[in-house]
Amino acid sequence: MAREDWDKVIEGKISEAKERGAKKRGWVVLRKSWLTSSINYRMELDEIAVFSKLIVMADEFGPVPGLISDNDCRPMPHEYLAHQACCSLEVLESVLDKGSKDDSLYENSHGIFMTHFDAYQFTEYDRQKPYREAKKRAGHDSDPDKYIKGKYGDMVNR
Repeated sequence: MAREDWDKVIEGKISEAKERGAKKRGWVVLRKSWLTSSINYRMELDEIAVFSKLIVMADEFGPVPGLISDNDCRPMPHEYLAHQACCSLEVLESVLDKGSKDDSLYENSHGIFMTHFDAYQFTEYDRQKPYREAKKRAGHDSDPDKYIKGKYGDMVNR
């Protein structure tokens, strides 16, 4: 994706986060496909470890999932991130360089953005959650007789 496009995506996510507040889950997903992903042949073992820590930081730091920034959406110093990842600054810089070349990391004036964070971290359940909540607010789940109408409705005692 072009630089301007990633900037628009990040700006949209920042405005969305300001409307709804921070969305923290306390966990991240590493699926089996992590073992065969391209990161394994593009990076050295110490860089893979730092990249995996960046995934956790992308969910924990800042109000926007996928963006490593402070709470005001400003970039954090690389020295601080290297300290948090328990690595040298050279290893972190190497990860950022390789990540930007293969379009998995993008860095701008707001911080470090993991470009595929949403695709890997959010499930179908997360995608459907707003629709379920809207349905509850509209009162669609408040029908007490909905189980009586089904195939085995004659077995329901009320």
